[in-house]
Amino acid sequence: MLNKILKIFTFFFAVALLYNCNVIWYGIQQGRGQLKIVRNAKHLDEFLGDETYPDSLKYKIKLVKEIKQFAFDSLGINFTKNYSKMYNQEGKPGMYVVTACDAFALKSYQWKFPILGSFSYKGYFSKKKAFKEADKLKQKGFDSDVGIVNAWSTLGWFKDPVMSSMLNKTPGQLARVLIHELTHGTLFVKNDIQFNENLASFIGDKGAILFLLDKYGEGSRQVTAFNEELADFKNLRNHLLKGTQELKLFYESCKGDYSQIKKRKKINSILLTMDTLTLSNKNRVSRIIANREKINNTFFTDFLMYREDQKIIEDEFVNKFDADFKKYFTYLKQKHPSL
Repeated sequence: MLNKILKIFTFFFAVALLYNCNVIWYGIQQGRGQLKIVRNAKHLDEFLGDETYPDSLKYKIKLVKEIKQFAFDSLGINFTKNYSKMYNQEGKPGMYVVTACDAFALKSYQWKFPILGSFSYKGYFSKKKAFKEADKLKQKGFDSDVGIVNAWSTLGWFKDPVMSSMLNKTPGQLARVLIHELTHGTLFVKNDIQFNENLASFIGDKGAILFLLDKYGEGSRQVTAFNEELADFKNLRNHLLKGTQELKLFYESCKGDYSQIKKRKKINSILLTMDTLTLSNKNRVSRIIANREKINNTFFTDFLMYREDQKIIEDEFVNKFDADFKKYFTYLKQKHPSL
């Protein structure tokens, strides 16, 4: 009996060790990739002092500094030395991110990591490894997707640099992405990625418009352009929220009788009707519609992860805290102790 128990214990220990080895090896690979970026990043002042560096990009670097200071002084975001340096991507993608979910339900696949908790996405610096992970999940019956991101937060594990591709953004877009990532460093709730991303998206949007108003003034070209972009986001968000509810009801009605053909027809019907939306810029929608045959459930779960709870957060922000960012952050830090 003792021998049998010992064998069972040895088996489970070996499984646990193998699992942890995979996690540790993944962590080592990601650490190497991140260290490469950190080590090769140069201080922003080096670019500003380079006479050969384009003035248009120097202007964006100065904006980065101003956006950070505004976030600290006016939004209640924690001071950090992040984004004091910049990494030159040389036109290459920053990171590949894998997402996955059930094939016939809008339920995200979760990766679990020690200390950090559960995540509904997994990053890779290697394109080959990212697609290998996505293919492995497809073989298991999940919908999966690989996207490219050029901005992320390491939650204080590293000093995050500006990625050079971020300088291609408009002033409003640059402010939004920086404030979004700085929010992650200020508040991060373990095992609740949807809350973290929805909050950072909300703070990023609202903080960016406040920065633009402070920097350029009401009625400026920059403020007008970003307000139009936010209005487009709102229209698109409302359409996709309705679409995700339709898709959820569709999957519930299948009752085990799953059909990829019917699923494709339903997804396409949601995507094609995006063309009826009144938008100032339809380029994003046109790209989505053009690629609709490749889009699966991850498109909708990714949207929900970043945008589903925006209305709830905004109502709380306005009605309970009078749209005061510092009061709101103080409340959130007390409610959700960060890492």
